[in-house]
Amino acid sequence: MKGVFVTGTDTDVGKTVLCAALMSSAPETVIYWKPVQSGLAESEGDTATVRRLAGLAPERVLDEGYRLAAPASPHHAAAAEKQEVSLAPLLDIIRRNDTPQRRWVVEGVGGLLVPLSASDLLPEVIKALGLPVLVASSTRLGTINHTLLTLSELEHRKLSTLGVVLMGPEDEGARTGIVQHGRAPILARLPHLDPLDAANVRAQGDFLWSVPRIREVLT
Repeated sequence: MKGVFVTGTDTDVGKTVLCAALMSSAPETVIYWKPVQSGLAESEGDTATVRRLAGLAPERVLDEGYRLAAPASPHHAAAAEKQEVSLAPLLDIIRRNDTPQRRWVVEGVGGLLVPLSASDLLPEVIKALGLPVLVASSTRLGTINHTLLTLSELEHRKLSTLGVVLMGPEDEGARTGIVQHGRAPILARLPHLDPLDAANVRAQGDFLWSVPRIREVLT
């Protein structure tokens, strides 16, 4: 399996917009997958959002995995439906859909240490997939702490970190704090998109694909 795993420093930091931007400018060999999605009782879900914003054909989006109604952590949302999120079905999806030419943009759920079950946290999925991690980090207040904790945990768990993409308005304090104390590079910054539409997403996608480190893992 080749590609990138997109995680966030928290929920609602811009993971889905980042994935949509990556997919909007990606060649047809790249597909999007969200293994675990909760909150479908209140929203269309990130898979539908990425498909719409990136203008993707159905075959470019793999809509399989755990699909949970409650807007809650996956371990709790699954328990409410008398389910348990486990790795084996997710790995089976990979086995059925991966090819030597295929590249993946895989989106996590919430922040890095989200519990999937009583036994597993999200990093167990990342480790099993073996993909380098791209960290989406908001530029809002508090991001230095959240980003450094995320990077530290990735390092502690010996998970390969591709780098950080800042999401939001320019914040020099956030940038320097992460650069000086983090152990992964800031690869890009995506501004707040207004309107959040396909044209603006594609423009940011073209920019992301000009970043060598991102392009290399997806081609």
